[in-house]
Amino acid sequence: MPINITWVDSCDGVEEVERQHTPVCTIKIHRRKDVITSIEWDFSQDADAIENNDKQILDFWPESKETVNVKLLKQGTVHQNKVWAELLTIPLGETLTYSTLAKKIGSGARAVGNACRTNPYTLLIPCHRVVAVKGMGGYSGHRHGEYMKIKERLLDFEANLANNNLINSIHGSTTERSACGANSPRTEFAVHRSS
Repeated sequence: MPINITWVDSCDGVEEVERQHTPVCTIKIHRRKDVITSIEWDFSQDADAIENNDKQILDFWPESKETVNVKLLKQGTVHQNKVWAELLTIPLGETLTYSTLAKKIGSGARAVGNACRTNPYTLLIPCHRVVAVKGMGGYSGHRHGEYMKIKERLLDFEANLANNNLINSIHGSTTERSACGANSPRTEFAVHRSS
């Protein structure tokens, strides 16, 4: 099912922060009214004790059951937005190297890595699907520690999910779903810009 992203140039209101669990770690979702302004990993000691919020803003990850409309605050440079848009095309369960992505958009691997590092919408814009030619590369500006553990868990989780979906489609099973409700190996994204 598709995720429709609408980019908005500005938003007002009081910033609210919600925490939600994913299969790999808790995330913090920052928003103003109905516009998400950033998503980040939450490593606080109390993160594991927080229950899911009823709003389920990110209930579509890694796959949505139905079309989901999300408003995101437009951020970053033209180059960063170009990289982030390309990240949205990497299928669930697959990876792309920094250099391959760079060639696709006429850039350099380091510039792509820097854009991935500054991605304000972790998980939603899947910078974790970009790896080095030899090895994992980095994640959110880190090459070791908790962030790299999350990148490994995300890639493993998505690869297993994609493989299970492929097996189910080969065997004609349409009733089995993953723990996250996925039934398709790829999320479709439609991106809109509001004025």
